[in-house]
Amino acid sequence: MTIRIFDPTSIKAEDYRHRYPELQRTEEFAELHAKALIFVWWYANQTSPLVIYTHDDYERVAEALKRSGFNPSKTERDRILSIQFDSKMAVAIQKMASFDPGARFYAYTMVKKIYDQYQKIIDLGPDAFVSKETTGKGESAVTVELVDYKRYVDVSAKIADELPGLLTKLEEGFAIVNV
Repeated sequence: MTIRIFDPTSIKAEDYRHRYPELQRTEEFAELHAKALIFVWWYANQTSPLVIYTHDDYERVAEALKRSGFNPSKTERDRILSIQFDSKMAVAIQKMASFDPGARFYAYTMVKKIYDQYQKIIDLGPDAFVSKETTGKGESAVTVELVDYKRYVDVSAKIADELPGLLTKLEEGFAIVNV
């Protein structure tokens, strides 16, 4: 399995931030136009094929400009091609490079596991909160099953409160795309 995070392929530039809401919330990307942000992805994201396979900075930056469709002014283009980024792009590149795909994948699987565990609790209903108590010894021992309905109601209410946040996390998917 190959994963990418914030993958811009097959997404229109104007839809890129909408596809990955986290990009809208990240202040380092706020001042960049969509195609400039996509250039930053191609140039700096740990899951970008250019970062993985193109080790020459000049070659990588030229290919990132081409693939992103980012068309800066001639002066800015020359500066970018000589690996001289303005401060806002340099900060954006640093931020994009800092995203850890492995940690994001594990975070996604953890949230998915929590979601699945909640489903199991709800499926079991009150039976999830059965305990057994034994009184007496030997042949006179009596085992009684107790259902903790209060705990079931409390946990169910807690799950209902937590679900919207978990669902949002799963839908956003930590920006993970399985390629």
